[in-house]
Amino acid sequence: MNSTFVKLADNHLSISIEPPKFLHLANHGLKIYNFKRYEYVPLRNDVLWCIKKGIVRTMTWDEDGNQIVLGLWKEGDIVGSLMSTLDPYQIQCLNDVELEVLPSILWEQASTAIINHCQQTQQLLSIAHCRTIDLKLKKFLSWLSDKFGQPCDRGITIGIKLTHQDIADTIGSTRVTMTRSLNQLRIQGLLSWKNHYLTLHQDFPEKIFPSFWESPI
Repeated sequence: MNSTFVKLADNHLSISIEPPKFLHLANHGLKIYNFKRYEYVPLRNDVLWCIKKGIVRTMTWDEDGNQIVLGLWKEGDIVGSLMSTLDPYQIQCLNDVELEVLPSILWEQASTAIINHCQQTQQLLSIAHCRTIDLKLKKFLSWLSDKFGQPCDRGITIGIKLTHQDIADTIGSTRVTMTRSLNQLRIQGLLSWKNHYLTLHQDFPEKIFPSFWESPI
């Protein structure tokens, strides 16, 4: 790994990485590793990780040490250093997480999850290239509602705790800009925020992923 990148990454890894706890599954002998919020998943070149519970994000850093969020992943998704050629590359847990080791002999069975990983990465890349920060934010919130949303009386609650800084890191902005933009959407009655959980209201714009918003025919 490039020594400059290592130094930059180390400056951001404020949580120490401890050896994960694991247990053996009786049905197929694979291992489940348990991690806490903000812990980093050890990188292995010989396995992929299948998320059994919780949410993780994948990240890298640019040459100035700025964090770049590559994706947000939940139960059923596949993550791992083998999914990226970036260096540095890290996997961070956003809540309590259970990960199952997926050895190479089982990768063929995970082809659908791997394809989904590629598709979601392309969606986030498309959002990152939106022409304005406001448009990026609206499309990113809509993407979150499709992946992590649960219907509620007012619209859709995004079932993942996010700070203004988390959102800024993901779409390439600043915390100050995110706070201002989110407050504008709140004043317009398009969303509400409670205990770090966002709810997008029924008239929220940019419904680029309409699965929750549109009733089936």
